[in-house]
Amino acid sequence: MTRIIPSPRLAALALPLALALAHAGAAAAQQDRILVRAEPGTPVVAEEILLATGPADEPDLQHGIAYLTARAVTASLRPVLDSLGAHLEVQARKDAVAFSLTSAPEVWQDATHALLVAIFRDPADSAATTAQRDSVRAELQSREQSPADALERETDAAVFGADHPWGRPSVGTASAVAELAPADVDVFLRKNFTPDRVTVALVGDVDAAAAHAFLTSQIDAAPLAATEVPAPQPATEPVRKEYNSITAFVSATYPFPPGADVEALRMLASLAVQRISFGPSRRSVYNARAEIVRHAGGGELRFEVVVPPGESDRWVELLKGSVAAFADAPLPAAVFADRLRRWRGERLLELDTPEARARELAHELMLTGIKSTALTGADALTAVRLYEAAHSLPAPVLVYLGPTVNAAP
Repeated sequence: MTRIIPSPRLAALALPLALALAHAGAAAAQQDRILVRAEPGTPVVAEEILLATGPADEPDLQHGIAYLTARAVTASLRPVLDSLGAHLEVQARKDAVAFSLTSAPEVWQDATHALLVAIFRDPADSAATTAQRDSVRAELQSREQSPADALERETDAAVFGADHPWGRPSVGTASAVAELAPADVDVFLRKNFTPDRVTVALVGDVDAAAAHAFLTSQIDAAPLAATEVPAPQPATEPVRKEYNSITAFVSATYPFPPGADVEALRMLASLAVQRISFGPSRRSVYNARAEIVRHAGGGELRFEVVVPPGESDRWVELLKGSVAAFADAPLPAAVFADRLRRWRGERLLELDTPEARARELAHELMLTGIKSTALTGADALTAVRLYEAAHSLPAPVLVYLGPTVNAAP
C-alpha cells in the first residue's frame, strides 16, 4: 500500500528563490532528502533526482507505466535543456525512476527548475505520451530479443518471484506498453509523481548552502513517501530455460539484507569475478561480470557468466567456489593489502565522474537516509570484514539460459 503525504505541486515550484532563502533555516531542519557535495573546479553540475515510484505502484495490466510517464513528461523539455546546454537521462529502477541531469554551473538552477516543473506538471501532454509510448515499445521489442536481457528478466523472476512487482522488468514489456493510453499516464502522474517522493543529490562547483536552499524551495520537506513492497519469494531450485543461442548464460544471485556490509560485498564481487574471468586457464569463458544491486529491503550480489553450451553447470560450481573461498578464513594481511590496493583503484574509477558520484549519493540517501558526502569506505575495509561478508551470504539463486541447459549435468 502506498502512503501518500499531501504536498504542494506547482504552487511550491513557483516560490521565488528569495522566499526560499528567507525560510532556509526552518526548511533545512525538516528536509532530509537533499544532499549537496560542493566540488570547486568541477566543470559541470551533476544531479541525480530519484522519484520513489516504480513497478510496485503500477496497476495490473499497466506494467511499464512509471517509466513511460517519466519519458512523457520530460519529452517536451528536451529543447529547453538543449538551449541551456544541459543533458538529461531517464532510467527505471525497481524502487525509483532516476532523472540524471548534467548542466553547466551557471545554468544548473534554470535546468533544475525546468525539470522539476516538467516532472510535477499536470496533466501530461497526450501527443508526447503517444509518441513516447511508440518509441518505448520499439525499444523494448529490440531489447527483448537480446539473450542478456532475457537472462535479466529470468533472474528477476527467480530472485523475487514471478508475481512480485520487482520480478518483472522495470521498463515494462513491449506488449504491455503498447496498451497504455494517455489517460492512464495522466492518472498515474497525478497519483505518483509528487514532490514528497523525491530524493536529490547534487555534485558540482556550487555554494552548498545556496544550492540546498534552492532545492528546498522546489521539493516538499516532508518525510519521504514510500511504497510497501511484499517480501520476495525466491526460487529454491535452479531455474533452467531453453533459449535459442549459441552460448549458455548463467546467473548466480546472492541476496543480502538491510544493514549488510555493502562495501565489503563490492570488494568480494570484484575478487570473486576475477577468479572466473577469461584467462590462460579459463579460455572458454566468453564473459563474466558481477554487480551489487541495492533496493529497499536489502539487495543482491549478482554474477553472470557466458560460456559454451554444455559447460554451464561446471562454471556455476566454479563460481560458487570462488565466493566460498573468501568465506573459509580471513586473507593473510599481506595478501589482503595487495587486493585492497587494487580494489581501491577500481572503486575510485567507478566514481570518476560527477554523474557517478551524484548517482551513488542519491541512492544511498534514499535507501538509508544517511546524509554523508563520503563516497567510499574502501580505506576502512579489513580482511575480517571481507571474510564476514562472504560468510554471511546464503546459497545463491541460480538461473541457466541457453541451449541444452535442461540436459543432465
